[in-house]
Order: sequence, then C-alpha cells, then structure tokens
Amino acid sequence: MRGPVEKACEHCGQTFTCGGYQCWCGKIGVTEEQMDWIAARFEDCLCTDCLGKITRGEIVMAKPPAVS
Repeated sequence: MRGPVEKACEHCGQTFTCGGYQCWCGKIGVTEEQMDWIAARFEDCLCTDCLGKITRGEIVMAKPPAVS
C-alpha cells in the first residue's frame, strides 16, 4: 500500500487515515497477544481510539468460544 488511505474502524466505524507501513499504529505499543486477539476478530485496521482502549484494557480481550 502506498500513501495514506482512508479507512473505517472495524470495531467502532470511525473513519481514520492509515499510513500503511510504519503507520501511527506501530507507535501505540500493542503487544503480540493483543495483536493476535485483534487479528482473530477483525480483517482490517482499527482506529487509534480502539487500539488505545485495547492497550489500556478498556476493551476486554475475551477468549473466543471453543469450537466443538
């Protein structure tokens, strides 16, 4: 991806600008566990507000239901 792209957050719907490689989201401090949780639930980016809430524990990282 080249240049900034307008996206809508998959969690809250807020629009934001994604810078692609070395985007602002890389500076928020999302842990590997948090990134795995996000990747298991969403197909695209989340906004700065939602990523911040995840890193601060304001969005609870519940485990997905077991598949039987």
